[in-house]
Amino acid sequence: MANLILWRHAEAEDTSASGEDIDRALTKRGHRDAAKMARWLDRHLPEGTKVFSSPARRCLETAAALNHEVAPKKQRKIKVAEFLGVDSSVAAILKKVMNDDSSKTILIIGHQPNLGLLISKILGMPESACNVKKGAVWWLRQRAVQGTQQTYLFAVRQPDF
Repeated sequence: MANLILWRHAEAEDTSASGEDIDRALTKRGHRDAAKMARWLDRHLPEGTKVFSSPARRCLETAAALNHEVAPKKQRKIKVAEFLGVDSSVAAILKKVMNDDSSKTILIIGHQPNLGLLISKILGMPESACNVKKGAVWWLRQRAVQGTQQTYLFAVRQPDF
């Protein structure tokens, strides 16, 4: 990965009609916050960014904001990825992200605590160091320095910022 962008789903209902966690929908505020972040991302995402979303409804609704906030010709394909599900592990996410084409930008829409744990692991921080707020985007970048790959925090953006 050249860029890894982690987007935590926006604010969701506490429960769903089905009672299943995976079916929790975004609140009105969650939809507004997702739209704000989608507009910001649309202005900054490199061409050809790969987008992966957890299959959870709240993540899919957050991801859908990317295509609601842009012109039809800029619609992005969003791949539903089981490796980002509510029961996934940091190891599963890391395996997929690190094995992808290293020249591409990857945007993943997922859940806390896995996103925060993933950031901590990639940046070599203590395991519980990163708390990704609802709707926030963390952008990590890699660069080669004297033949060694280094990853650094490029940007953190929250809907209320």
